[in-house]
Amino acid sequence: MTLTTMIGKLSDTVFKIEKAIVMVLISLMFLILTGGVFFRYFLNSPLIWSDEFAIFTLIWLTFIGGSISIKRQQAAAVTILVDKLNERGRKIVASIGFLILLIFCVFIVYYSYTWLSSPNIVLQKSNSMQVPMIYPYLSVPIGFLFMSIHSMQLFLLSLKESV
Repeated sequence: MTLTTMIGKLSDTVFKIEKAIVMVLISLMFLILTGGVFFRYFLNSPLIWSDEFAIFTLIWLTFIGGSISIKRQQAAAVTILVDKLNERGRKIVASIGFLILLIFCVFIVYYSYTWLSSPNIVLQKSNSMQVPMIYPYLSVPIGFLFMSIHSMQLFLLSLKESV
């Protein structure tokens, strides 16, 4: 089994996990926000924590969704110059782009891990739910770790194609 195959299988597994997480988070966000509206306007007793929960859910959705867009190669891109290149040039530029993306993602994973390891992070709690802030903060390293796996697979595949 080659490295490309192993990374490809890992990326596919992570993608399945991401899709499950996104489905659960979107469902929870819909239910909590609907419940918040119902309690506020029909029962005149607002849920003080529903907005904060929705914000934390949206943060997680942003990072997981960003990773999914990398896997599907549907991330926003400006391709004005790349479109003018021949096929080989496009493949080379794509390989370089995936390598830069991989380096950036690994960089963010490393520094977010360093940031989350600081002692003051463990002590922080959210305002209304009093949840440890480590849970929303974990969206950054996990999202970028998933992006790293996907970008590594795309980089290895682009190397195969450009050779």
